[in-house]
Amino acid sequence: MPDIPFPNSLTSLLCIAGFAIALAAAAAPDAAASSKPAVTHLRTEYLENPLGIDTPEPRFSWLFVQDGRDAKQTAYQIEVATGPSALNGGKPNVWDSGRVSSSNCSNIPLEGQKLASGMPYWWRVRVWDAKGHQSDWSEPATFEMGFLKPAEWRAEWIAAPIGGNGYHSGIDANPDVTKWVQVDIGETRRFSKVILFPARPYNWNEDVPGFGFPVRYRVEASDDADFGSSSLLADRSAEDQPNPGETPVEFTFAPVSARYVRVTVTRLYQRIDGQKLFALAELQVLDDSGQNVAAGAAVRALDSTEAHGWCAAHLTEGLTKSIAPSRVAPMFRAEFDAAKRVRRARAYVVGLGYYELRLNGKKVGDQVLDPSYTNCGTRCLYSTYDVTEMVREGKNAVGLMMGRGWYGGSPCALAQINLDLEDGTHVTFATGPGWKRGESPILDNSLYHGETYDARLEQQGWDEPGFDDSGWQDVSLIAAPTGTLSAQMIQPIRVTETMPVATMKEVGDALVFDFGQNFSGWCQLRAEGPAGHEIAVKHAEILYPDGTINMENLRSAQATDRFTLKGKGKELYEPRFTYHGFRYVQVENYPGRPESKDVLSGRVVHTDFPQHGTFECSNELINQIQRNCIWGFKTNFHSIPTDCPQRDERQGWMGDAGMTSDMGFYNFDMAAAYTKFLQDIQDAQGEDGRIPDTVPHIWGSNPGDPMWAGAYHFIVRDMYRHTGDRQLLVKHYDGLKRYVDMVRREAPEFIHGRNNYGDWVGVVETPRDLISTGAFYLAADIVAEIAEVLGKDADAREYRDLCAKIAAAFNNKFFNAETGVYGNGSQYSYIWPLFLGIVPQEHHAGVIEKLKHDIMVTHKGHLSTGFLGARYMFELLCDEGLEDVAYTVMNQRDYPSYGFMLAKGATTIWELWKHETGPGMNSHNHPAFGFISGWFYSDIAGITPEWKRAGFEHFEIKPHLMGDLKEAKASVDTVRGKVSSHWMRDGSGVTLKVTIPANSSAAVWVPKDGRADVTITESGRTVWQGGAFANAPGLASAEDAGRWVKFEAGSGSYAFELTAGNPDEAGNLLRGLFGGSVQ
Repeated sequence: MPDIPFPNSLTSLLCIAGFAIALAAAAAPDAAASSKPAVTHLRTEYLENPLGIDTPEPRFSWLFVQDGRDAKQTAYQIEVATGPSALNGGKPNVWDSGRVSSSNCSNIPLEGQKLASGMPYWWRVRVWDAKGHQSDWSEPATFEMGFLKPAEWRAEWIAAPIGGNGYHSGIDANPDVTKWVQVDIGETRRFSKVILFPARPYNWNEDVPGFGFPVRYRVEASDDADFGSSSLLADRSAEDQPNPGETPVEFTFAPVSARYVRVTVTRLYQRIDGQKLFALAELQVLDDSGQNVAAGAAVRALDSTEAHGWCAAHLTEGLTKSIAPSRVAPMFRAEFDAAKRVRRARAYVVGLGYYELRLNGKKVGDQVLDPSYTNCGTRCLYSTYDVTEMVREGKNAVGLMMGRGWYGGSPCALAQINLDLEDGTHVTFATGPGWKRGESPILDNSLYHGETYDARLEQQGWDEPGFDDSGWQDVSLIAAPTGTLSAQMIQPIRVTETMPVATMKEVGDALVFDFGQNFSGWCQLRAEGPAGHEIAVKHAEILYPDGTINMENLRSAQATDRFTLKGKGKELYEPRFTYHGFRYVQVENYPGRPESKDVLSGRVVHTDFPQHGTFECSNELINQIQRNCIWGFKTNFHSIPTDCPQRDERQGWMGDAGMTSDMGFYNFDMAAAYTKFLQDIQDAQGEDGRIPDTVPHIWGSNPGDPMWAGAYHFIVRDMYRHTGDRQLLVKHYDGLKRYVDMVRREAPEFIHGRNNYGDWVGVVETPRDLISTGAFYLAADIVAEIAEVLGKDADAREYRDLCAKIAAAFNNKFFNAETGVYGNGSQYSYIWPLFLGIVPQEHHAGVIEKLKHDIMVTHKGHLSTGFLGARYMFELLCDEGLEDVAYTVMNQRDYPSYGFMLAKGATTIWELWKHETGPGMNSHNHPAFGFISGWFYSDIAGITPEWKRAGFEHFEIKPHLMGDLKEAKASVDTVRGKVSSHWMRDGSGVTLKVTIPANSSAAVWVPKDGRADVTITESGRTVWQGGAFANAPGLASAEDAGRWVKFEAGSGSYAFELTAGNPDEAGNLLRGLFGGSVQ
């Protein structure tokens, strides 16, 4: 840019200023949108061109795009067809919505049309703006249906029985609850004997014969799956029965004919730790000839533990004793012919246990650790693959390599390949008779312990046509699991990044690699050596002082992969069916000395949702905390939000999930992932409304801690705020309400005492009944809000009344009006009622002052809460005008604080505030405290979606200036487009630049930064002066809002500049035009 000479005379300067004013006025944005509207980012059910969905009425979303200001969509038209030519020819042969007057561009359902299973569809949309201008048709998007009816599955379930413990009910605190398990022998059959085989767990510290055998029970038969009427075969419910030890318990009776046999337990077995349950190794039903007609029968139960070697399917698998299962991963294979050239081919696969699908010698797809984790007793997910380019005319081979995953039973699979041939014929090839099973080179695989692989055992060509499988066995055909088969409609788990090693050191006989970042996944290893040479690859988050890895905090998880070389040149290995959480890797027994640190690389593995939010500010500590939060969140999402990726846990703990959903939506495209997880919660909910601590329920209690179970409500609330998905509220409303009604029955006086975890990992304890009662209030409040959205006025009044009663009881129980103290005076004791808005108005200021005193004086600017209290603290402090207190807490570097974690080398967020390196619950990668990232967006940058006009139809940009922060900026790709906020301040004033996407509007709060009399310009035009609003393009109104000036703005980009008093207009304009100060 050439230098611009500035004259010295005031006259000349005023001339330039006048020219600048005229130029700025000419360049000022028009009030109306200035370009033709367009449509981009087409999505179906939150996914881009999804394959194999099973939603009968798929929903469509798009972005309305238009430059300028006040851009609004006023109408849309959607066309759906069975091919692109029909769309392009203007003949949508499936659906034409016609022109629909609406600003909605999200989740528009395809209504009233019957779609066909397996059929691909193309769709497009055009829109109209506020002036009636019509866009061009969008580029077509696609979606393809999966199976809409169970009968369309032609495949049979195949398995490789490997053993296990047997069937194990859910656990309970009460021994005298009723639980049941039943078998379905397929049709009405005549039989005369039932045998119950006791369990004896091979992997539990209570290794006793007769483990879990029921104390009181009865055995019945029926042709009704729900046992509305039944025949009593044996009754042992009148008194406690002696434990049979290892001896099977047999019941012989006059022959009966029935399809179902049920064992109903009325008094449970008590474990040594006090938990109650019942368990069996096997249940057999014998006909008059002694044949077991229940072999391989489907099993259904009131509840079931599907982990640790227990599985409902084990009850009829044919193994009458609990035995440690074979750890070798099985492989399934078969061959098929494609008589003609293939026009289109799809593979539909579900595995119980992980699987890798292979076709003609190659892996199919790029996902790993598939399928997504569910309670398979309730729901099993199948994936759909486009294999058109992989199927050959003539002979083909298909293979499945199976892993254990989360499934407690023997690995099994269901697979179907549908072929459309060029001659118009359709061919189906599926799992069933004729499939073979063999053993893979994977000798062991465990999510906790790692994978053992012997390359010498590889069977070259096993997944190609012509392989000699004569030495393989026939697969076992088994009854279908009881879980509903559903399409997997979440982004798959993938290897998302390959990470280089930062440093490599020789420590004794081992090599220790440091990736410089804690993450989830595994390693890719390169080595060359003699056949039979075994290399151990161990993973850990921390080191001992001597430089070796410290695995103590992994508890029982061995986190070790073992690779045995085949001795044929340079070899490459990476696991298939495990993952670890780690920063450091210790490689033992590496052959020779590695050429470089590049013999190892890290493979980052998690659910592959795209990142769509960014935040940074002028405080590098906060920037690093944000980076840690990002790493902690994504590496703790493996089809469910987990608590940690490294130790022997990795569960869907609801407490962690509920605290982090808001930050998840700010940072990532989470709608599909949380849609799936909310379905998991709905599947896990009991008929009485109970929700467990973990989903799928493996660990913890059921019903869960109120702040853990309440995550159902918190996630629905956050997802609706961010997406505006009204159907989400419709789908989950009854479940949310049912839970609140259950708690209401538990707490007739409106004080809820049940609580498992308190303010988890808090420095100072808070009364647990105070926490639970507040959780009761919040869940009821969310139900009331949803009822209002859905127009359920009577429900809204009922739950608002319930909230009032809970609030009154809360204050009566926990508030001392004389001292002004809530609970025990802990920080959370004050935060909770303040956040809930239930502190009596006359005491509000006093309670705030006590909270401030506890933070700033008692704890010297530190928090003392766990992740529950902290989740609400920062937002509350900003709402109360105490931003500087929040910033003081955030900016600490010593214990307890985020800065303390960073000072100790953290690259993710810890489970604890304190630095622990020994055994116990001290994960160094835990998402819960990562909730703070959401606060960076909502309060520092100020981007906040609203409830009443959810999905960023209208939102707020209300930045809170605090501490020594000079600048902050954030952007989020919302369901309506990019939203951004960027503020800067110095001694002369505040600049706020914002972006409001087309088809949205926002309240923009320009902070005064302590000034009283302010002038505000927007893009060089004065819009606020002397306490009055001056009309400007895109701005509908403005008002003095205390510490801010609040503007109502339509879509567009805005640049606000605030200064004290009435600064020189020309100076402001010159600064805007030339980007610098004017002197």
